[in-house]
Parts: sequence; structure tokens; C-alpha cells
Amino acid sequence: MTGSMGTVEEISASGKDWYNGIAGDIRHMFFKTIASAQDSIQISTYSLGGDREEVNEFFDKIEEQLASERNVNIIVDSENCSKFARKEMRDLKSRFPNRFTYQIFESESKSLHAKLVVVDRTTALVGSANISQRALVSNYEIMLKVSGKAAADISLMLDNLRKMLEDGTDV
Repeated sequence: MTGSMGTVEEISASGKDWYNGIAGDIRHMFFKTIASAQDSIQISTYSLGGDREEVNEFFDKIEEQLASERNVNIIVDSENCSKFARKEMRDLKSRFPNRFTYQIFESESKSLHAKLVVVDRTTALVGSANISQRALVSNYEIMLKVSGKAAADISLMLDNLRKMLEDGTDV
């Protein structure tokens, strides 16, 4: 499906019994999209899970991309970022200080609920899935892969959020 904002490239879901072949597998699309980066990855998530297979795989993929000289920025809501994920992000920051950045979204009146991945400012994943075992495997989640102006605009929005957090602007 193509429109003035871009193209919906793929639809994926988790919780196989409800998508029944209509959509692709969310976990597969999520990791394949991250692995496709040639320059940068931007991520916003409400929840970044603990020491589970899918979360470990996520950090492995991010580390691979950083080692391949990709830039990665992650923004995660403070209330739903596991101790495990915080440690993994600190470790990545110490090993790749020029290519890896992360922000913990903290606000007394708001939460960061957007679940977004943007690769190379040209492809975006937009949906309901957090980065957790349940979201990528068993919950009933959906995610669209889009390209074009929509992906570029989402990338700019994430740039704005990152800058606001860096500047200490009240979010």
C-alpha cells in the first residue's frame, strides 16, 4: 500500500493464533530490520525487558551493528527499563562511546509509550510491541514496516526527542 506519506512494506504480528498467516512474524521482521542497517538505528520503546532470549538477542544484534560502525540511539521509558537492560546499555556505551547513545525518559507527568524503530532514516517499524519476550513472541502485537516520508518524519521526531532529553527540556 503506497500513499503520499510512503509505503507500507510489511505487516507482522506476534501471538500466532490470531494472525494465522495473514501477517508475518513480528520477531523475524524486527530482527531482520535491525540487521539491515547500513548507517543508523533509532529506537523508542516503553519497555525494555530483562534477561530473556529475545532481549539478549536484541542486545547481540545491536552490538553487531555497533561493531560494524553503525550508530545506535535508544530511548526507553524509565519505569519500564529493566536493570538488565540498563546494565547492557551502560556496557555498550562504554565499549562504543562514539556510536551508541541512550536516554532514559523520565517525567513526573508523562510516559514514553511510542514503540518505534527507524533504520537509516528510510525504514520504520511502527506498532504496539515493546522489546520483550512476551511482545515479540506471545502477546497479540502488531507492527507495520513503512518506508518513505513517514519513516523520515519519524526519524526527525526521534531526533527532536533525543535533543530535548539531552538538553534537559521538560518533556
